[in-house]
Amino acid sequence: MKAEINHKNGFHFETKIRDHVFPMDTQVSHGGTNTGPSPKELMLAGIIGCTGMDIVALLKKHGMTPESLTITGDAEPRQSHPRVFTGIEIVFDAKGQAVSAEKLLEAARLSLTKFCGVSAMVSKVVPIHYKVMLNGATIGEGDANFDV
Repeated sequence: MKAEINHKNGFHFETKIRDHVFPMDTQVSHGGTNTGPSPKELMLAGIIGCTGMDIVALLKKHGMTPESLTITGDAEPRQSHPRVFTGIEIVFDAKGQAVSAEKLLEAARLSLTKFCGVSAMVSKVVPIHYKVMLNGATIGEGDANFDV
């Protein structure tokens, strides 16, 4: 796995991953020009992207595809430096009559205790809590817990 960034100006970098090129920057209030997500925002997107891919793959094994799946990650950095995340909250919001609540909850649990490598790395230093919703109702919640 390899990534490369090239400085453009200010805090704006061009990011290259495989054949993909996209901007990385920070907010105007932090001295950037807001031309792209910040490194911490990309990390948060990596966490929820990894676990989302697990959820889709695990549901597919049971012949289930949600009509929609929205995953939201929320992380607040502490106020002092280094401004590390103090905790991460993930909400899985699935819709679809063909999705079993039991299998969706199991998929989230397996992703955040066994499969998601990004969460496994991050959860060693930052607690990750998750909530699972199906068709607008909360069906369960838990914490990432990897034995690695």
